[in-house]
Amino acid sequence: MQPILTAEQMRAADRAAMERYGLPSLVLMENAARSAAAIIRQRYPDAYHITILCGSGNNGGDGFALARHLMSECRPQLVVCGNRQRMSSETATNALVCQLLGIPMAEWGHDADAEQYLHHADVIVDALLGVGASGAPREPMASLIRMANESSAAKIALDLPSGLDADTGQAFDPCFRADCTITMGALKTGLFLADAPEVVGDIEVAQLGIPSTVVASQTMAWLIGDDDFHRVYRPRKKRSTKFDYGRVLVVAGSEAMPGAAALCANAAVAAGAGLVELFTPCVHSALFPEVMPHRYHRPTLDRDALPQIAERLLRASVVVLGPGLGAAPETTALIDELLREFVGSRAMVLDADALRAVDPTTPLPGVTLTPHRGEFARLLGLPSDQLAHSAWKQAIALSQRAGATIVLKDFPVQISDGRQTYWMTQYNPALASGGTGDVLSGIIAALWAQGYPQLDAAWMGVVLHSTAGAIAAARHGELSTRASHVIDALGVATGRILSNMQ
Repeated sequence: MQPILTAEQMRAADRAAMERYGLPSLVLMENAARSAAAIIRQRYPDAYHITILCGSGNNGGDGFALARHLMSECRPQLVVCGNRQRMSSETATNALVCQLLGIPMAEWGHDADAEQYLHHADVIVDALLGVGASGAPREPMASLIRMANESSAAKIALDLPSGLDADTGQAFDPCFRADCTITMGALKTGLFLADAPEVVGDIEVAQLGIPSTVVASQTMAWLIGDDDFHRVYRPRKKRSTKFDYGRVLVVAGSEAMPGAAALCANAAVAAGAGLVELFTPCVHSALFPEVMPHRYHRPTLDRDALPQIAERLLRASVVVLGPGLGAAPETTALIDELLREFVGSRAMVLDADALRAVDPTTPLPGVTLTPHRGEFARLLGLPSDQLAHSAWKQAIALSQRAGATIVLKDFPVQISDGRQTYWMTQYNPALASGGTGDVLSGIIAALWAQGYPQLDAAWMGVVLHSTAGAIAAARHGELSTRASHVIDALGVATGRILSNMQ
């Protein structure tokens, strides 16, 4: 897992490295430049004219130092935009070294050569603002960014693209549009949120030499991927039975939406639950024969179904409540009753329509919530657009307040129990179709029922779902991938993840 920090947390890590371990900021800048130079040479081995745009802050200092590390193999050219009188001592030192080495340097807005450096560049490097800036870039920097964006050269941002908020991912106008962002020391929250995926390109991390324990102590979230499965995955014992892998009860569906219930229950089977039961008003014809269905003979579930559900719920390892239930008042009343009676005593995954009954001010121990951003906004009583840049903070706060685990199906997917937070950033537009959320809730419940801890079951389920989605998209195409295709790909996805571990 890779640490993800806010701008302030990264500054705190820098301070700790300097004050606790005696690492001078000039050394950190030198390490950043050396690491960034190696990444650029690897990515663009044939690039010769590399134009570096330098501001007057420490991001500009990284750019000046980078020019020196590149000069032995290519021709760096510097375009300076900023007040030289406000340069930090480290930035001023590296600027002076570049000048003494004779590296071509032009002032934006004052030297005619500056535009020529942009026009003839193979690669343009943005070292203008860095994580310390806020708001939209102002003139004359704004015009420099716009001209750089118009160039056909490859574009690299140091730390993060100028014009992108380091914490929220909001892209202001103008914002440097990078093909690759080389971020310093650790990943930043703003590289993944909101507008960031449209402007950051590929993400690489330049190592500064800060001890990993210092970075970890400041980390608010961790980036997860396939290779993290090995930390918690347990191969099945040779001598085992279905009773060793848990019983999932899915309470879902209605006459209007029977498919959601089938998708959730089928996914729980495909993700390895020992037994799967479905309590529903309407059994869909696509339901796996391995699922044990119990039909409620009314169009929707209501409070009269409570005794039948409670009987089965007491036998279950995990219950999934919500997919396709609908918003009828009698159904919401049933969900509310189930939550009052069983929260805290039974493991629950609440998805879709079950989220309507959740009171975010009450304790929810042993509950995993799986809202998308719209459902999350409704749960909190906020407009959805108000959460565009703060949903991750709200998710952590709700987890801490309610004692629940939250899987926020946003960009990135965020999983938090209030103590640990994980992000999954494998964007897959093929999963933007009806039913894929029902599949995810079934996968999470199956892993939880098999004995994985609540938080691990949640993030492992997200990774497995994403991997299966990628396999399904490769088979069927981005536009034609259906939720049922994702279920079909779960077996291959598990094999792929585990083979990557070996």
